[in-house]
Amino acid sequence: MELDFPDEARALGEHTGILAVDVRGFGEHNTAQQQRIVDLLPDVLRQAARRANLAELWEGRFFRAFRGDGYLVGVRPDLLGAVVDKFFDALQAELRHRIGDLRKDGIEVRLRTSLHLGPVGSFEALLADSPTGKVMVDTGRMVDAGAVRALLDRSDPDVTLVASVLSSAVMEHVVEAGWTYRKPSEFVEAPLRVDTKEYSGTGYLRVPVPSGELLSSGLLDGQPEGDAESAPESESGEHVTAAPEASNTFEGTAEESIQTRDVIGGVHDRSVRESGGGVTVTGNGSTVAGRDLDQSSHKQEFSGRFHTLGDSNFGPSSGRRVGADNADNDSEAR
Repeated sequence: MELDFPDEARALGEHTGILAVDVRGFGEHNTAQQQRIVDLLPDVLRQAARRANLAELWEGRFFRAFRGDGYLVGVRPDLLGAVVDKFFDALQAELRHRIGDLRKDGIEVRLRTSLHLGPVGSFEALLADSPTGKVMVDTGRMVDAGAVRALLDRSDPDVTLVASVLSSAVMEHVVEAGWTYRKPSEFVEAPLRVDTKEYSGTGYLRVPVPSGELLSSGLLDGQPEGDAESAPESESGEHVTAAPEASNTFEGTAEESIQTRDVIGGVHDRSVRESGGGVTVTGNGSTVAGRDLDQSSHKQEFSGRFHTLGDSNFGPSSGRRVGADNADNDSEAR
């Protein structure tokens, strides 16, 4: 039986793959260098597609939209598996082939890439170069996320020339569904954020040729920290910012040691006692052992007033404290 969908459903469009390519550090080049990159980039993408036996990816003209320092390319769903398997590696190889000539002219071409999948509506080619909608926008945001930028920032600029990220939709419907030779374990899940453009999502990172810190520490080490939206919430619903671990150093012997970073509420034990030659401080005051107490072996401090009646040796056990109620007797003794 043929199902009749309302016009609103048809307007959602057909599921399409979208490939985004963006040049790292484009603005760091002068005008002449930028123009050369702009002229060069279409040929780089074309030759990479041919290297991967995916000429129709570029020549098919599903849609191809120039974005100043990058491209958005429509990908037929039946080509997505081959793009995941081969295109990004072919792109790395094509750039590696050209790097010598580019470096001689002071030009660096390293590419961030993303691949997304979702419903894309039809568009009038005479009026626009590509469809519009959230799927298109999110593909561009993915390639600009800090987690993807960090892959090129933390690698050798003469070795790692391509960084790629797949969307959750591509991972689920293409890779995990078994339409690729590559396995999910070849990708690293990471949060994607572009704070200035209010975008957040989840991506799956891969670098065809890792180098530098990516080899020594992994793809996720050194990634930018998440913003407040990713922070855990307290029982009151407020976001809690993770605090650095509290630490201190104690040398010597003590019967008891208690460490705490933040105290909320009251601590009513106000004792100060000697233990094993050290000092133990408890209570809810502001005294910090080792900072506010002078624990040097050559200094004795006493508080109050002392009545000695003659020559005195102010040792640890000498002296007699005189309270306020004995002040008159003290005057008579003097």
